[in-house]
Amino acid sequence: MRFLFVGLAIWVASVFLSAQTVQVPEALKPYIGKPVPDAVMVDVDGKKHKISDFKGKVLLLNFWSPH
Repeated sequence: MRFLFVGLAIWVASVFLSAQTVQVPEALKPYIGKPVPDAVMVDVDGKKHKISDFKGKVLLLNFWSPH
């Protein structure tokens, strides 16, 4: 049982140590750390919303298209 625990601990450590960092595409690097450009979007009811209206709040944008 002890060998199983040691083997499992070594396996878990090797998984964490071999994890690769996420590579950022070159096209996105100029935008990292910069504010999002203010854009106006229309909801399904026709009401306009600016991104700046949500400053300080968590905002999830879902760009979905049926095409």
